[in-house]
Amino acid sequence: MSILRSPGVYFETKDRKAAPIQLGRSGIAGFIGLTKMGPLNTPVHITSYDTFVEVFGSLRVGSHLDRSVKGYFDNGGRECYIVRIAHIRDRGRKEVAKKANLRVRDAVGEPTLVMKAKNEGEWGNTITVDVDIPAKAKVTTLLTLDLHAGQNVATIKSTHGFKIGSCIKIFDGEKDEYKTIIDIQGKEIFWSAEDPIRQDFKSYAPTYIEPVEFEIKVLTLYHREHFTELSMSPLSESYFVRVVNKQSQLIEVEDLKSPSPLPDSIPQDIEATKLSGGSDGVRTVTPEDFIGLNVGPGERYGLAAFEAITDVDILACPDLMWCLDNSVGFRTLKDVEIVQHAMVTQCEKYKERFAILDVPPGKGHISALQWRLLFDTAYAAFYFPWVVIEEDGDRLAVPPSGFIAGVYSRCDRRFGVHKPPANESIEGVVDVETVLQDHDIAYINSEGVNALKSFPSRGIRVWGARTVSSDPQQQFINVRRILNTIIRAMSTSLEWVVFEPNDPRLWKTIIRLTNGFLMELWRKGMFKGRNVGEAFYIKCDDETNTAAERKEGRVIIEAGVAPVRPAEFIVFRVSQEIEEEEEPI
Repeated sequence: MSILRSPGVYFETKDRKAAPIQLGRSGIAGFIGLTKMGPLNTPVHITSYDTFVEVFGSLRVGSHLDRSVKGYFDNGGRECYIVRIAHIRDRGRKEVAKKANLRVRDAVGEPTLVMKAKNEGEWGNTITVDVDIPAKAKVTTLLTLDLHAGQNVATIKSTHGFKIGSCIKIFDGEKDEYKTIIDIQGKEIFWSAEDPIRQDFKSYAPTYIEPVEFEIKVLTLYHREHFTELSMSPLSESYFVRVVNKQSQLIEVEDLKSPSPLPDSIPQDIEATKLSGGSDGVRTVTPEDFIGLNVGPGERYGLAAFEAITDVDILACPDLMWCLDNSVGFRTLKDVEIVQHAMVTQCEKYKERFAILDVPPGKGHISALQWRLLFDTAYAAFYFPWVVIEEDGDRLAVPPSGFIAGVYSRCDRRFGVHKPPANESIEGVVDVETVLQDHDIAYINSEGVNALKSFPSRGIRVWGARTVSSDPQQQFINVRRILNTIIRAMSTSLEWVVFEPNDPRLWKTIIRLTNGFLMELWRKGMFKGRNVGEAFYIKCDDETNTAAERKEGRVIIEAGVAPVRPAEFIVFRVSQEIEEEEEPI
């Protein structure tokens, strides 16, 4: 530390200590599918199945997402993101997702506001609303100085209960006028000078002043909301648009800016009226609705909405199989294939996530293998057969992807991503749709489809850990996910490198941080090798960072690792000694 000898400005330089590279969270699923309610095309963070039901409800048409999310949490999932999709643009099909609504008129019949369900769906048609102007004002005060025509200020006894933006009624028993407060100073209230009082009001009359407000009640079978002291003025902190849209979990409102003067512009009383016009848009959903589009912040739809969520490292879309039989937007299996390829494409693009894909329903293992042959990627895996659950006494077959995603999450938390998500029990299921024999399991496993096997005493277990890649180096799920996790950790932890001088000093820092990170992973058992040299290597020097690369503003880190691979076969060598007979002499 320098010694400061005289007044002045002194500069001390310090080397910034870069934070160590650390593994982030993993086993966080991103589900996309059909729900009863909830925001459309917006990833919502969910931490329990109860929260999922509270936000998204349970779609009565019987889609698979609800059961898959429950299976995810039953099998060890701790958090996930849900993107609700629906058919929202009419392209010649009848049903699109719409919000239930109610247009409210004012006292003279002019449209003054619209109430809409918070989000699209038939659920909004169950919302009942009341609009009411209380018969008695919450507060009343007196005019203390005479008010003359042409004035825009009144002196009153007390301003308690009055706020900027309040609509007020001035009356003396014979006449009345209505104004909107724009300022309060002491015991004086002001309204616009462009709208002065038209008549004289005497303080001794007496003349009363009171706020004019209205209330909105919103009810469903399980929820009730009550908003009081609402104002029609945007100046007010109680402006009905601001209050309701911020606080309500059921509706949103829009001010239609009625041309009627006060007090006629205030909505007329409405008693126990239901919203109408809400529709789900699920019977016409298309592959395009699932795939979506990313055109920037606030404009991401469908699967593309996950591109902004860096936490997600597993993708699952169980409702594809429901759409195949229930949506006119899905005509053939090709439509399912298109969406699954979009899932794989996103995983390959970002190299930090993995897709769990479902095979079409009701098919044998040969058909499952034929479906698997449509894909060749290290970023996805198939599981066969579907699982069977019990629901209200009925046995239902559902796609396994949500349940398997929970198994991934459980293994990540207990052991780490280097543990293959196999030989793990599947909770919440009672059977498998198709019982596979050992030779069937061996066959489909060798072709890249992971079996789900029922054991008499060990339950139903995941019996495979293979990707659908033809590359022997990326044949196993845990190998790919180890690499995904390393890429994610290094991308996040080395963000500080941007705009740093690209010179040997930076390269040494990167090597030091990366070496410490990979060393820790090797100690945890993520890499094979008896020593560090066999487990990984790192290169960041003038060979990887040529003059051309540096001119382009890039710093290149080359790293190689040797991930552990699962032991799929246990081989027993059995020998037996045979006692030789003694030969006769």
